Amino acid sequence: MGRKKLNIQRLEDIKARQAKYSKRKRGILKKAKELSILCDVEVVLLLSSPSSKPTIFVSQDPNGLYSILLKVLNMPFVEREERRAYTMEMLKKFYVNWESEFDPLSLPCNRNVDTFKLYEDQLQELKDKLTKKRTY
Repeated sequence: MGRKKLNIQRLEDIKARQAKYSKRKRGILKKAKELSILCDVEVVLLLSSPSSKPTIFVSQDPNGLYSILLKVLNMPFVEREERRAYTMEMLKKFYVNWESEFDPLSLPCNRNVDTFKLYEDQLQELKDKLTKKRTY
């Protein structure tokens, strides 16, 4: 007996959404851990539940979150945008191949320079918070 094909769309029932999130969160955390071990890569996974509770997974190095955020923050703006575009293109191909209704390009993506400045400001704020936590 095979699995039923699941349409990827927002669940309207809040309890069903929370239950699905909990099950899938365990799965993605397991995959993140396996990826970090098998490929010897730094993995940082940040999730926010439907009830707005954050989950943070940092592989191997306890300072992994800090070091990855530093790498992203120090990356030139153009390179960050190229990586984001590449990732979105990969997602688009993946979901086209799976014939899903989900379109990653429909996700909010404002190319406004002010928005990018906001992202940089948020990264800097997070970096400052992490630096403060490391000094305590």
